Formats: sequence, structure tokens, C-alpha cells
Amino acid sequence: MNVLITEMLEIDFAPYLEHSSLEYAKEKQASGAWPADRALQNARAEISRLLPQGYFTPNHQFLSLVDALGRKVGILWLHISPERKEAFIYDFEIYEPYRDQGFGQTAMQALFAYCRSLGLAKIRLHVFAHNARAHHVYEKLGFQATDINMSKFL
Repeated sequence: MNVLITEMLEIDFAPYLEHSSLEYAKEKQASGAWPADRALQNARAEISRLLPQGYFTPNHQFLSLVDALGRKVGILWLHISPERKEAFIYDFEIYEPYRDQGFGQTAMQALFAYCRSLGLAKIRLHVFAHNARAHHVYEKLGFQATDINMSKFL
């Protein structure tokens, strides 16, 4: 299995951003961080803050994950910090029809090679505590927890 990393087409950006906002709102709501009635508004505001120039925001890359048959199987949103020689993964998704087929791990291996080709030495990411599947995948790939935030409702 092979996954290629290509630049997301500008025409795909607006639909991606809407999907990403919805998913981020769901995750923040599931984590208990945001109430349901404010989650989507908060997600859109946070993403707008991160991307003041949208698709053209400097140091942000929007990438498509493409399989050997040319099918788009997922996406990556990276922030590249050349001075720190690292990337931060803001979003990584394998689309539903392609999950549980090894695309996630293959895509991450392709990402490692991609980042090395840019001269980067480190990749960071955030994973929600309730996302056990993602924790498992990232640990298998060698990621280590660096911070753990905890909360308790009273």
C-alpha cells in the first residue's frame, strides 16, 4: 500500500474547512471543553484565528492523501515552523470508507518522509483523551505524550 502526499487544491479548501470545523466542534464538545450550543461557533472562531489568510496563511500546509489508484483517502493540515525545525499536525483524517485498511499508518510514514525532506526534525500533535483509537495509532508510530491535561466536573 502506498499513500502520496499532495497539495490540497484551493477549490477543496472551503469544503474541507467546513467539515473540519464540524468535526472539531464535535470533539471539543465530547471532551467537555465546549457546550453544544457554542461548539461550532467556537470551532469556527478558533480556526479563523489560526488561519487569518485562510488557505494562504503562511507556514500552514493543507495536504491531500492519495492512494495508488489516485483516490483521495484523507487530509493533513500542518503548521511548519522552519526556525524550530518542526511540524504540528492540526488535522489528520482518513476518510470513512478507507479506515481500518492501513491507510492511517501508511500516511503517517509518508508524512515522516515528507517532513524529513523539508529538513524538519520533529512532529507534534494533539489528540483528545477520549480518542483511544488515535492514541493507539500514534503510540504504535513512536509518538510520546508530552503533556496531559485533566479535568473533573463538580
